[in-house]
Amino acid sequence: MCRRLIAAFAVMFAASVQAAELTLEAEVLEATTEVQLPALSSHPVQFLVLHHKHDQDQANLAAWLRQHGGAQVAFQTLDGTVHQAVLQRLKHCFGRGLLLYTDPVRLKEKDVIRLQLATQ
Repeated sequence: MCRRLIAAFAVMFAASVQAAELTLEAEVLEATTEVQLPALSSHPVQFLVLHHKHDQDQANLAAWLRQHGGAQVAFQTLDGTVHQAVLQRLKHCFGRGLLLYTDPVRLKEKDVIRLQLATQ
């Protein structure tokens, strides 16, 4: 009985650790319009450069980018819509990220998005 309880607890703990997520607001520094890539002609790519919105998030975002740069993430726009993207670290721009996505989202400088970053 005790072993089953411990095993069940371990599975629940592992699932909660696996689902760990860092959520923070980021500010758009620069955004582009759609870019047509020959291999992805049906899905134009957009990208933007971002950084933390709040000073207290700077260290967390920078650490995440160092460990997970190039990972798939989700971001939420002010209208509440969640979009999938890839967030790449910009090595020579401390605490800055390059967000690449294909959804038809129009973002501009100073816009704020909510990043959902998996930590595991």
